[in-house]
Amino acid sequence: MQDRVLFWCGLDFTQFCMAYYFQKKCDCEMYSIIDITNNTKTFFQNQKLVHFKKIWFLHDQYQYETLTPDFDYLKNFEKKYKVNLWQLALNERIFYGFFNFHKFTTNEILSIVEQICRFYEKIFDEIKPNYFITKLTAFHHLELFRRMCLVRGVKVLMLSNPKIPKQIIISEDDTKIDYVSSLDNYPVEFNSFTEIRNYYNELTSNVLAKDLVENFWQNHGSNSIFKTLRVFCRFMISPNTNLKTNYNYYGMTKFKVLKNFTILRIKKMFRELYIDMKLPKIVDTDIPYVFFPLSIVLERAVLINAPYCINQLELVRHIAKSLPMGYRLLIKEHPVQGSREWRKISEYKEFLEIPNTLFLHPNSNDESLMKNASLIITTAGSIGFQSALYEKPCLIFGKVLYAYLPSIKKIDSIERLPDLIRQSLSIKPNLQDLSKYMSMLKPNLVNFDFLQFLKEFNHEFTYDGGFADVKINEPKLKNFIENHKVSLETLANAHINKIFQHKNLQSKN
Repeated sequence: MQDRVLFWCGLDFTQFCMAYYFQKKCDCEMYSIIDITNNTKTFFQNQKLVHFKKIWFLHDQYQYETLTPDFDYLKNFEKKYKVNLWQLALNERIFYGFFNFHKFTTNEILSIVEQICRFYEKIFDEIKPNYFITKLTAFHHLELFRRMCLVRGVKVLMLSNPKIPKQIIISEDDTKIDYVSSLDNYPVEFNSFTEIRNYYNELTSNVLAKDLVENFWQNHGSNSIFKTLRVFCRFMISPNTNLKTNYNYYGMTKFKVLKNFTILRIKKMFRELYIDMKLPKIVDTDIPYVFFPLSIVLERAVLINAPYCINQLELVRHIAKSLPMGYRLLIKEHPVQGSREWRKISEYKEFLEIPNTLFLHPNSNDESLMKNASLIITTAGSIGFQSALYEKPCLIFGKVLYAYLPSIKKIDSIERLPDLIRQSLSIKPNLQDLSKYMSMLKPNLVNFDFLQFLKEFNHEFTYDGGFADVKINEPKLKNFIENHKVSLETLANAHINKIFQHKNLQSKN
């Protein structure tokens, strides 16, 4: 019997483009859930590039009208799939806290969630998939489906970044390598931290993760006034058909978008002036300090992997009051926070008022701050892995892949934070542990520069990522896919190898 492989195809088209080559190498039935806007929907209804046996459009599966939630169904669903629906829903950036166009009521949220849950269960019952291929599950509805797969016995093949630029891994969970519970059985292949850092630099072409992200956003359609105006003009002349069919667009009338665009541009300008005036770029690193770089608001690493750590201002207060005497806290704004129009000036003022802390400019030198720190604390960022490379202890609030390292300690209780800080200040990462970790990663790394691929796709089709509701031209997309044959075939082969790995290990059990 053929395997049944379910693809999640979204606005970035990575999985769809990869599926073009996957279908040529894997004898299976292919299905897809399509998570796109109305203009893009036409392409999937007519395309001949990838042969899906059946497709479903996610945003056709719920009604705009608010329905009365079936609480018995939702309660049973939570028990059946071991999931906290409110945790996912309240951390959904569209539903609460960050969406300026529509205020979702409790019943609206539950109505959408319930209808999507029922749709997902119908998918499982109808096609009984063996494998689920997806991008990183950054939104609540996609993370929910991933968790359902784990309970249903469907193997998840999810792309994620192992905190190493230009590399990806494919796994069921972005914080674990499949079938690896510890580092015990891995060899020590490196003889010094310098050797490991050199290997890391070879993998990344001496590029830092933050530099790649900054470069991506510098080319984004929302980064400059010219690009933003181009996107805005495109939006103003386009039919606004998503208002009542896609909850990501609820309330986004053209007047509200114009008003919101104008207000945010003005706010961003004043916030940048405040940052440049108030936040220093250079600091005396001879005084002992703990370093806490802020994460980007709306980042999956916080919303899903550290779901109770969204309020980073409160985290800074907790860290500051937990420091031993003689240490101060350095915090730093993330340079890509500008893609979110920075934080409110009132929030910056609150950061600056916290005693024994220094808030640094986003352009201050990360590497210098990391090398001279006594301890690094992060929600779930890549700097935690880099801390191990530079022989620094690290505390984390969320779930991360590099938590395999014994020098990485997770903060499970705020009350224990003072003790954890004191303990960690006396810890030094172990060379053998880091060497084993790199030995574990090696065979699981896939050489695929996702940000570069996405940047090029956005440039060709979505106004540099600024406007997603576009019509896709099939010949143009086919040409794009063929121009990226090497990287997409590499990605397809990696997925097929992962399926073989699952099969081989399942047959042994």
